[in-house]
Amino acid sequence: MRYMVKDIWCEKYRPKTVEEVVGQDAITNEFKSIVKGTAPMQNFLFYSREPGTGKTSLAVALAKQMDWQLHKFNASSKKQRGIEFIEEDVIPLSRSGLGETIIFLDEADRITPTAQDALKGVIEESTAYFILTCNDLNKVSPWLQSRCQLRTFKPIDESVMERALANICARESVTVDDRDIRTIVAKHSGDMRNAIGALQTVSYLEGRGREQFLQRLEHPDLNAGRFLTLCFKNQDIDEAHSELSGGDPRQSVRMIFTFAVSNKANKDSRLRVIDAAIDAERDLIMGVDENIVLWSFCRRLCA
Repeated sequence: MRYMVKDIWCEKYRPKTVEEVVGQDAITNEFKSIVKGTAPMQNFLFYSREPGTGKTSLAVALAKQMDWQLHKFNASSKKQRGIEFIEEDVIPLSRSGLGETIIFLDEADRITPTAQDALKGVIEESTAYFILTCNDLNKVSPWLQSRCQLRTFKPIDESVMERALANICARESVTVDDRDIRTIVAKHSGDMRNAIGALQTVSYLEGRGREQFLQRLEHPDLNAGRFLTLCFKNQDIDEAHSELSGGDPRQSVRMIFTFAVSNKANKDSRLRVIDAAIDAERDLIMGVDENIVLWSFCRRLCA
């Protein structure tokens, strides 16, 4: 079975409207007014220290409801953080003359100082509107901050997360008891995106497999983020394999799968993880030696 983006719950259940963004009532009330036309659209800087609080979802939902063009960029890419990016990509869009346009710059705290300095002037003269996000406000220059309205997103309340996960279970017709939902929420406190990813993993596990996965949430011994960095960035197959040593192979592969599809990795990277995970799962079911399966899994991701 090959998973498609539409099958990944954190994408499937991404809010389609401003009203569906949960846990940020003070902010969403303002944006409901913008959609209704009773409050002005402005340039915004969405800030939260934690991931998965709804910053991107709110921007996407706003543009969709207002039927505005949305141009998304992410400064986690080297190509979208420097002065050349501002000059070649952002400035032409900002001067297009199209007012019903949002230029969305994700992870703006990773934009270089020189590019930030140029961006403040671009925002002032733009016919489009800007929405920037950041996780470290100290890395966004005060001059750039002053061009935007700052909105601080708080970690989503655990009771709100529990209700949202229970609603997803009902819509998917799967059974996950309240205790397990609380375990997922406690592990991913405030981070709705990763909580939904973990819920999807739990939903297709049964018996001992589900129990082991939940135990790993409570007592993690695998750093999935470090593992993927070793594979994609460092291409260090030996270190990557050592990260998997000692754990249950199937659970390790599934944890990495869940982490990858629910995070901000680019589409090609996520598809590589999905394909490698499918092959690993199939090989384990067929009885291939576990160590061979793990080496093959690492090899595919390091290639």
